[in-house]
Amino acid sequence: MLDLHPLASAYLFNTPVASLPHVTTLQFFLLIISSLELINQSILHLSPLLKPPVIPVRGKHLDALSAKDVAFIIFNKLMIPPFVYLITSYCHSNPSSIDWTLPSPPSSPLPFLHTFLLPLPLLFLTYDFFYSLLHRFLHIQAVYSYIHKHHHHQKAPSRGNSDAVNVHPFEFLAGEYCHWWALFLLNCAGVRVHILSVATFMFLGGVLATLNHTRWNAKVSLFGVTLFEAASHDVHHRLPLTNYGQYIMFWDYVLGTYRPYDEADRVNASWQKPEIRGIVGKVAA
Repeated sequence: MLDLHPLASAYLFNTPVASLPHVTTLQFFLLIISSLELINQSILHLSPLLKPPVIPVRGKHLDALSAKDVAFIIFNKLMIPPFVYLITSYCHSNPSSIDWTLPSPPSSPLPFLHTFLLPLPLLFLTYDFFYSLLHRFLHIQAVYSYIHKHHHHQKAPSRGNSDAVNVHPFEFLAGEYCHWWALFLLNCAGVRVHILSVATFMFLGGVLATLNHTRWNAKVSLFGVTLFEAASHDVHHRLPLTNYGQYIMFWDYVLGTYRPYDEADRVNASWQKPEIRGIVGKVAA
């Protein structure tokens, strides 16, 4: 068995282990920020190579970002490295709940698969349950104009991660910490989660949230069941009282708020801008 816990101790938490170097706060911060931007730009510029279906613009596209938009985007992106560090610190300080070992021959890979594969769908289900409740709360009329209305200025997301994080800081932080809450609750329920499962959950979350705010209808299905469809979130931006889920629509099915994407919905021809049909770098600020 290869134990990753001492490596995390040495690299991230300044615990002396052999001669392994320590990652400084600035290095960690720059690593997370640059990784997120690499993911965002890769999705925006490489997705067309896969030729996914394009989602026509049915709501008014926010062409120019205001100073408030830019301030929210910058602040929220800067909040991601501290959040990743908090998640990593939680995992590091709870080795009884977080599995840090990797199988090596001749040991069986089954324990690793049990702690890696099984928790992944549970993490997504738990996260989106609480995120859907939060999202629905933010749409209450008495609350909406103060927080979530800002995000709905954009009715046809196209900038990927930049449109995804263009939200009120309260909303962003509350949504981010739903990830930690999901992990914490699974641990409290006795579910041991592998550190690579946590990393995969966070990575896929970033990818899916970015795809949700592009003009490409990325879709993930398993055995004929749609697990993720970017167009579902596009529907929410046009019809705000539907599709509250972030990654999956399971809880919208259960709670009766799911509305499927309909290609036959009316399309306003004057809103079809060439620069947001394909690579949207010309639009992105």
